[in-house]
Order: sequence, then structure tokens, then C-alpha cells
Amino acid sequence: MKFGGTPWKDLPEMIKAGYEPEYTRSLADLYWRTLIVSAFVVLVLVFLYSTWVLLRILNDLGGSPDTSVLPAPMLNRTELNATVRAFEERKAQFDALKANPPAVVKDPSI
Repeated sequence: MKFGGTPWKDLPEMIKAGYEPEYTRSLADLYWRTLIVSAFVVLVLVFLYSTWVLLRILNDLGGSPDTSVLPAPMLNRTELNATVRAFEERKAQFDALKANPPAVVKDPSI
């Protein structure tokens, strides 16, 4: 049983005489088969990669978390108070500027 012949042996001749109808059909057939095979390879690679990632995630879910060392607190009380004070100062500045807007600056280009 023969599946499509051997287009690779005749490829240089097909390219040289690509404008002739019998070679144009062979080139189109080769191009179509190459597209189908490359799409199939891409689909298989995507499937294998996604399966690998899924198995890695499922293995991580089965493991127990390491609770031997507790993480350091992200923010201490003094930093929090300093941040709140800075926000209150900014709010006071905003309210003061809203109550007493600065003098209008005249456009120098006029």
C-alpha cells in the first residue's frame, strides 16, 4: 500500500517547473499536507504541555504546606500610623486649598 508517493525526491524538479499544471498540483498537495502535519504537531505539543502543567498543579495540591517558619509581618504599627498621618496631612492640605484657592496665574502667551 502506498500513501502519496515520495514528493521529497521530486521537490527540486517541482520547484523549477512549478508553473506547469502537474507540478503545481503536486506543490499544492505538498503544501496542504505540510500544513496539516504541522497543525497536528502543534496540537499534540499544546496538549502535552497543558497535561504536564495540570499534573504539576495537581501534585502541588496533594503536598502539605511548610508551616515550620512563620513569615514576618508585612507592616508594623509605627509604619501604619505614619502612613495614616501622611494621609491626614494631605487631606488637610487639600481642604485648605479648596477653601482658599491660590491666585489665578495669568497665561504668559497672551
